[in-house]
Amino acid sequence: MKSSAIEKRIVKIDQAVQAMNIAKKYLTNHDEIKAVVLELNRERQLLVNDLYRDDKQNYTTVREHLETLIDKPLDATMQKELLEYIKEVFGRQAATDGKTATGLNAWLKKLNVTCEWKTTPDSDWATLVLTGFKPFQN
Repeated sequence: MKSSAIEKRIVKIDQAVQAMNIAKKYLTNHDEIKAVVLELNRERQLLVNDLYRDDKQNYTTVREHLETLIDKPLDATMQKELLEYIKEVFGRQAATDGKTATGLNAWLKKLNVTCEWKTTPDSDWATLVLTGFKPFQN
């Protein structure tokens, strides 16, 4: 993935901010800690901006593909292929920055796709049926 280094850096920054917030409970140099956290958050925001830079174009590409799949049952193989396609187009593993959820559900939620999961007898893998798109809320 072209953005995996950025994703890893965002996660590391999130962990560092968490550590600083814990340290603040035990140390007295709150102003210094606050300044470091502020700088880490600035760096994180720059990385997030870079990570999401092409999302509008990528969304359009993925949506066109998803529209061809509306009301078609997707089995396990097709779901895996869809997930890999989405990740490839967006160039990252996770749908949302700083999160570890990299599955199809996370991406469908991020893309505002409505869907139904139907259990399949004699299978441990549910069938996915894309039903449409929710409008984006600002």
